[in-house]
Amino acid sequence: MTERANGRPDARRAQVRRHRRERQIIVFGVLLIGVAFAAIFAAGVYKGEIAGPISQPFVTPEGAFESNVTLVCPPPSSTAMAHKNVGVRVLNGTGISGLAGAVSTELDDRNYVIVSTSNWSRTYQDNVRLYFGPDGIRQAYTVARNFDGEVDMVLDNREGSLVDVVLGEAYESGNLRSELDAELAPGTSLTANAECLPASLITPEPAPRSLPDNPVDAEKADG
Repeated sequence: MTERANGRPDARRAQVRRHRRERQIIVFGVLLIGVAFAAIFAAGVYKGEIAGPISQPFVTPEGAFESNVTLVCPPPSSTAMAHKNVGVRVLNGTGISGLAGAVSTELDDRNYVIVSTSNWSRTYQDNVRLYFGPDGIRQAYTVARNFDGEVDMVLDNREGSLVDVVLGEAYESGNLRSELDAELAPGTSLTANAECLPASLITPEPAPRSLPDNPVDAEKADG
């Protein structure tokens, strides 16, 4: 027991210290409870289980995402593929005879794998439209770099990596970029030219009922 110099016990000092420890325990206990409550509340707001103090949700509830954006983004940090690994079907959506064959010859000279050429089932008024599936997004962006002017990118639910190139009425012979164009430089990053969304947030269009076999996909399967 603590004693003063005169030998009397310092009971008051001991009592003050005890009260101080008790207050500290109470204060720290209240703080810990408050932190735990705040963490539980924040987690509930983040998950959408609890209404937060602001009207804007932290996350979009599953199944509630709506957007007018239909352009799919290229894979993050992706660059153009080697042309020999991209299978292409060229379709003529114009009344100009031989257009698909002429463009497919130029793409073949650039080492793309030309799967087939034919007329499209209907007329296309604009420049170029590409159709591709979830496994052909990087391939489609690689092909799109070759064309000057607007290129319409359409994700459908096809299997495999085949890219359909539809040539439209607005397409002109000069719309195929020179191989020396900076856009075609090796290692160039693939980017979208408009607002885009990941493939998981895009509703794909129905794919054609039948598609030609893509030898690039066959080689991957054999490998």
